Amino acid sequence: MNREEISLSATVTFVPEKSCLASREYGDIHLTPNERRLLELIISGKCKKETIFEEIWHSQGTIVSESSYHQLIKMLRRKLQYAGLPGSIIKTIPRYGIVLVPCESPPEVIDDDVVACEVECVDDCLGEEPVSMPATGTRALLPPFSPFYSRVLAVFCVALILLPPVIVPFLMEKPRAFQEQVFLDGVTFHFSSRRSVDRAVLVQKRHALPEGINNVYIASNGPKVFVAQCEGELTKEGKCSYEYYSSY
Repeated sequence: MNREEISLSATVTFVPEKSCLASREYGDIHLTPNERRLLELIISGKCKKETIFEEIWHSQGTIVSESSYHQLIKMLRRKLQYAGLPGSIIKTIPRYGIVLVPCESPPEVIDDDVVACEVECVDDCLGEEPVSMPATGTRALLPPFSPFYSRVLAVFCVALILLPPVIVPFLMEKPRAFQEQVFLDGVTFHFSSRRSVDRAVLVQKRHALPEGINNVYIASNGPKVFVAQCEGELTKEGKCSYEYYSSY
């Protein structure tokens, strides 16, 4: 290996002269000047945050914020991942800086014969233990992601979406235009507010009503008064006559 090349793992090498990471699997991953300088500082042990700021930016007469520091670390991690290394190879230490964590060595290759022998031993040991049988009548539990559970979950989700728009209107009390009522001699007088209620006037009004009228609706808006005299309720099915007049 060239003395200018620094091995980061069994498959990835850092080549400062070319400003790149040479990967056997992914080829050359090129680094920006600041990314290359940061990796050099980390490898050489100059990992303190103040040192990194001085070497990369302050020495060039550039003043940057903490966000530039963290962004540079993020970009270098990404390049290392492109080369096939874990992002955790660079570890950030609060109030200190960053360090390079060596990659774990590849797992030891175990001989197939040894594995087969160990498996046989385990099988023999397990075979000697009594096997507990489920109690008679015990229901077998369905796996959590069986088709049955999936269908039940789908129906439940659809119900959650469709039921509220249908149920809520029935649960909500509809606003009433005539909040006050007075029952007088077989006739119900409905008022939009208590200000319209005058007992003496109602008695006179009751005696003047035509026969068959059993509901009178009175609504006032300032000096203007609306009166509906109905056989039945104030609906499309009710038979009503209407009056409009001013209280002036």
